Amino acid sequence: MLEYVDNDSIFHQNIKRGVENKLISFSEDESKIIYNCSREYSTSFRNPEEKVRASYFVELVVDYQYPKENIDIEVKVERRIPDDRADIVVYEDKELKSPFLIVETKKDGISDSEFSQAIEQAFGNANSKRAKYAIVVAGNTKTAFNIAGFNSSEREKNVIADIPVKYGKAPKYKYKKGDTSKDLKIAYREDLISALKKSHSSVWQGGKLAPTTAFDEVSKLLFCKLKDEKGTKKNEHYKFQIGSQETPDEVIERIQAIYEEAKNDDPQVFKDRINLSSEIVYNVVEHLQSLNLSKTDLDTKGVAFEIFMQDFFIGKMGQFFTPRPVVQFCVKMVEPQQSSKVLDPSCGSGGFLLYAMDEVRQFAEANYDEFEAFKHWHSFAEKRLFGIEINDQIARVCKMNMIIHDDGHTNVIGQDALESLSVMQAQNSEFKENSFDLILSNPPFGATIKAKEVKYLKSFDLGKNGVSERKTQKSEILFIERCIKFAKKGIGRIAIVVPEGIMTNSSLQYVRDYILENCELLASISLPESAFSHFGAGIKSSVLFLRRKKDGEKLKDYTVFMAVAKHVGISSTGREEENELYSENPQCIYNQWKLYSENKVKYKKTENCYTIKLSEINTEGPFNATRYIWKPEFTKSTGKIEDIADIISDKITPNSDDNEYSNFALIRMDELQNNPVKIENIIYCLGSEIEGSLKIVQPGDILLARLGPSMLNRKIIVVPKIAQTVDYLVASPEFIVIRPKNCTDSYYITGVLRTDLMLKYMYSKTRGGTPSRYRLNEEDFKVIDFPIADEKIRTNKSKSFEKSLNDYYLSIQDSKQKLINSHKTIELDL
Repeated sequence: MLEYVDNDSIFHQNIKRGVENKLISFSEDESKIIYNCSREYSTSFRNPEEKVRASYFVELVVDYQYPKENIDIEVKVERRIPDDRADIVVYEDKELKSPFLIVETKKDGISDSEFSQAIEQAFGNANSKRAKYAIVVAGNTKTAFNIAGFNSSEREKNVIADIPVKYGKAPKYKYKKGDTSKDLKIAYREDLISALKKSHSSVWQGGKLAPTTAFDEVSKLLFCKLKDEKGTKKNEHYKFQIGSQETPDEVIERIQAIYEEAKNDDPQVFKDRINLSSEIVYNVVEHLQSLNLSKTDLDTKGVAFEIFMQDFFIGKMGQFFTPRPVVQFCVKMVEPQQSSKVLDPSCGSGGFLLYAMDEVRQFAEANYDEFEAFKHWHSFAEKRLFGIEINDQIARVCKMNMIIHDDGHTNVIGQDALESLSVMQAQNSEFKENSFDLILSNPPFGATIKAKEVKYLKSFDLGKNGVSERKTQKSEILFIERCIKFAKKGIGRIAIVVPEGIMTNSSLQYVRDYILENCELLASISLPESAFSHFGAGIKSSVLFLRRKKDGEKLKDYTVFMAVAKHVGISSTGREEENELYSENPQCIYNQWKLYSENKVKYKKTENCYTIKLSEINTEGPFNATRYIWKPEFTKSTGKIEDIADIISDKITPNSDDNEYSNFALIRMDELQNNPVKIENIIYCLGSEIEGSLKIVQPGDILLARLGPSMLNRKIIVVPKIAQTVDYLVASPEFIVIRPKNCTDSYYITGVLRTDLMLKYMYSKTRGGTPSRYRLNEEDFKVIDFPIADEKIRTNKSKSFEKSLNDYYLSIQDSKQKLINSHKTIELDL
């Protein structure tokens, strides 16, 4: 209903009530709203401010019991700015002669300074009309004033908790626990997001505080709000609200008292005072006071708080956030139970822990009555969820996030998870090796741990090279070992996000060997590079699912589930997109994993999911799923490239003393155009003019670009005979040099390598940290399957492909000449 109104908001509900009570109606195309008040008033509904006016008009009639006949819209104000009008006026009489209440409405989300300007506008209108009361409404933020009997400049002592009901008296406090008409309202998602954003804006003060510091202060006030909601007894007024004639100093004094009491009860969350002025706290209380956070459902709070956090942390602290679809997928895959002891040693804002808690909660609510369900999942949250976060501020964010979700923050500590276990156990004795059923983690990537800066590096198996301590090690590698050792032997399962380099780099094979020595590799899920882009990280990564082995456990050659996700539910710009990880689609990776788990023998591969034997991974080395999914099924017999050619690795350093005066002909990869037909740019020079080491080649050799993107651009070419006499013909080291054993095979091999089938196949074998730098190693190239026809067929195809390239080259040259001639023809007419 109504495209201009959020479905999940108090505005939508009020407008729905207004239509049902025939207080408002809409034009057929819903572009205009018609008010049924003292007169029929029609105006555009496209203005966001109109949504607020319509919503509050309905409240005035339905909730505050003012007769619609006594209300007028857009009332001209005498002795004011020409054409200035009051948004809503409530009169004491049907003749509309005695103004009682002036309402000034503004769109939701205006700044505090804009709200102050609206207050001045309301006062001007109220004083001009001699009204008794005035109120400013900007979304859920409302401030009401008693006008009669006060100086026209008074803005503090005449604040009232709320306007009177049905011409009565203004209440001392508006919100009362257990009173149906006065209790707090359960928040809709859009309302809660708006209130949180407005609160942060008030605290942030346009940049006077750092965004993260402002977030911290808002979190303190949310902490107070939740404590007040839970601690207030039935039929008592809430303390987290603004009462009639209360000053900002009086309000902050009461809020500080709530905070100090809560801080003493729960010193783990916050340690310092609320560091805000009384006026700012007053503004935040205005934004939040009407909403019931405790009773708002967890899904609403979760999404709202997540969006709120992302708005202020992405780009500043994006590394502490894992995209919700990835988190949800990992949790679904490991299936946490109420008895599971769950740990995230790099918990950031708490995503993995919260989704684990929510998974257990949903099971409980589906299978037990309300009391038992609450007891079931709340016990899990309190006793079975554990988190470690190195950044103390983000650790508090995590705790606050969990408090918002109805707890689970007790076992979250601020600490470096790579530190000695005794350091962590000083805060919580539960942080022990061989102790957790489930480990869920997206550890920090790229940080270099230096032995001279920390004492703990030598305590890690992966911190040593043999018996000697490494000088440095990457943080993500140490996290892998720590996660494995935290898991229970035999049954502990791990879901961990790892960078692509760990999955593929030859130099890190020892890390993959360590994983397989200690764990069963259950699944490897490749994520697109865009998965973390919205959070400020563009690193290609995968999720590994592991089970820690028992001591001495030996496994036979088992199958591993592999999958490649191109879309994970969130684009690089943060927009929702197709989710191939977890959805209702039977082809999604999670649903395919379930099918595989039910019957591994009968499982059939899909477009992006398949299985592979561990022995094949052991043969090739890498873990990444993209490496094996593109293996083509050739219709003809295959062998290896070395059956018909040699891989040449002869190198020379041109600028060495022995070679600096030698004549060189140099073929550089970056001089080749995409999809080259001939090598046209050969550089002739002395050795002294060339830096670095190069590969020695000869005519008839095939040059294959090692760099993945260049390879996909078909930079695969045959070395031609050269006209000049030189000492050495050389090529960039970024080429793999293939020398056919039979010179007639040059163009056959080139033609095969340039097919889409082989390009995909070879690209899947590349290794590296980021897709733009993936390279094909010579050793990996040697072991790929290569279609080998008999010699006669190879010779015929070689001649055919050489002729095709030559014909294509001549046609291009002819086209170029025709274009030049056309330019000359035009020139003659100038």
